[in-house]
Amino acid sequence: MNTEEKKPKSRRELVRTMGQSGNYWYAMEESKNLKKGKSLEVIFWKSPIALYRGEDGEVRAIENRCPHRQLRLTSGIVQGDEITCQYHGWTFDGCGKCTGISHELGKGKAKDSLPNIKVNSYPVQEKYGLIWVFPGDPALSETVKIPAIPQLDQEEPWEFIPIDVKLDGHYSMMLENVCDFNHAFLHRKFKPFTDPHLLGTRREGDTIWIDYETDMSQSSAVKTAGEKKGAGLENMTLWYQYPYQGSNTADKYLHWLFMTPIDENHTRCFFVFLLGPLEIPFINKPVPKFLRKTVIALANKFYIIPLLGEDTYIINEEMLGQERHPDIQHLEFNPIVGEFQKMSIEKWEEYVHTEALRKKKQKDDKERYVFTGAGLTKKELHDYNTMLEEKEEAGL
Repeated sequence: MNTEEKKPKSRRELVRTMGQSGNYWYAMEESKNLKKGKSLEVIFWKSPIALYRGEDGEVRAIENRCPHRQLRLTSGIVQGDEITCQYHGWTFDGCGKCTGISHELGKGKAKDSLPNIKVNSYPVQEKYGLIWVFPGDPALSETVKIPAIPQLDQEEPWEFIPIDVKLDGHYSMMLENVCDFNHAFLHRKFKPFTDPHLLGTRREGDTIWIDYETDMSQSSAVKTAGEKKGAGLENMTLWYQYPYQGSNTADKYLHWLFMTPIDENHTRCFFVFLLGPLEIPFINKPVPKFLRKTVIALANKFYIIPLLGEDTYIINEEMLGQERHPDIQHLEFNPIVGEFQKMSIEKWEEYVHTEALRKKKQKDDKERYVFTGAGLTKKELHDYNTMLEEKEEAGL
């Protein structure tokens, strides 16, 4: 017997094989990148999704697959508020229903009857300059909310410019990176935080809170344009509000990270940095409102994006280390890493369980089309339901 094959995976190995629960809203694209009459492909955990904006300005999200020859619908064209496959002219609406076929339908009495053909569709909405898709059970999309960002929901919202990062790494690596301040050495050039001390962590429902004491006054950005050059910015609270991440420093400087897992080796990350009080360098006067967006664009270009570049580089190195040494246990000193991994595994397994039960009910109800949540295959859910039946028969 090959005992190596029977060896259970470590928590780290296990989480690196898993996606995120589809029963949440995920940022898939910046709204500005999808024009009227255009389409583009996004991916949620190996499931390609076609986003297209109709002539009415509304965004639709359907499975990026023509069921005829399995071509990408995004290789076709948008006509009115529908999308048409480039090959044989099959047209689909925003609910995934085939509404037209450009060629004859064969011989016989039914040749003029349009067959009942459908692909999966997904709830979609736009908020905070981003296109959000709900890839899981659509029935949950009305009760599960996009996280509220008070600074953007108020009467005079804060200015911000989203930063889109395409990561060659598993989403959990980015999550662990942004909340583990033990890697201050990596950022010795920009010094966003120095001499960090973990004060404590706590879990409340599906949110893990992390409190740090750290010195932000050494940051070149804070020295240049921060209020009072960083005085009073010694404490930072971070959170993993599944599946979102963020931080808050004195209610003045905040960030949100919205991750969309593509596969085990790729993740789409949208960062929203909210910069409160900013001062004009050298004269220490507040930046006037009409200049704030320009200053934020400069901060992104010369500080935040290069800083994130250090993180993406090091995650690439971590991916390489994982490929070369998959079975060697990590020596981890930060307790939040293990807590994040536990919750990520828990939420993925919950998603698989609920989707398997939903698929079984659809089959029992003899629904014509049985669609799984994005990121899961029918075979995976069939195997899971078989496992549940076997456990029940065994009285487990």
